[in-house]
Amino acid sequence: MATYTLYPDASFGATTVDGFVGRAIAGTETLATIRSGAGTDSLYDANPDLVYIGASTTINQFNEIDRGILTFDTSSIVDSDTITSVVLSLYGNAKSNGLGSPDLHIAGATPTVDNNVEPADYNLCQTTSFGSISYASFTNAVYNDITLNASGIANVSKTGISRFSVQLSWDINNSFTGSWSSGLSSFFKWVSADGGGAVTGPKLTVTTTAGATGNMAGNMMLLGVG
Repeated sequence: MATYTLYPDASFGATTVDGFVGRAIAGTETLATIRSGAGTDSLYDANPDLVYIGASTTINQFNEIDRGILTFDTSSIVDSDTITSVVLSLYGNAKSNGLGSPDLHIAGATPTVDNNVEPADYNLCQTTSFGSISYASFTNAVYNDITLNASGIANVSKTGISRFSVQLSWDINNSFTGSWSSGLSSFFKWVSADGGGAVTGPKLTVTTTAGATGNMAGNMMLLGVG
């Protein structure tokens, strides 16, 4: 068994990145419209990173959604090994439930580049959940561990970069189940790589077991095969 602990790069222009992308407008849009509209903002060196939804002044409409982007260089994982567990950990910084208490979800993403975030990446966040943590369970000043499901494990590349998004449950599910109130917001914040590095920055822990290739080859030699 082997365990790999990986972090996004803290310096801009390196191999990987963490940050957030969003759509923030002066007007007002329904949830369906704002979540599918073009991204307007991005920030790669934020401390903290966040996911966010803000209500406008029109009932049941919104003026901002933000989504997190995380990339990890997972090419050090032995290609013949089997990934058995993946945990993505975010060090809590703050949270608010002004509009209610959404869950925080991890999903895939296909950002434009692996070492930066761009407004266009807002539309490149996927909607299959890899795992989640509830608002009540998300705690500040500690790592919040999210164990990824089979889809999340399959999202990890053993030959390159693994890409993830962080989204609110209302966003990823296109369903607002909170209590709308003009001008209020709900969000989660976590310490970024720039703010925490390998101490409190976003962390991906991948556990593997050795592949059968080596044992099979040894058994064949013992049997006089080959």
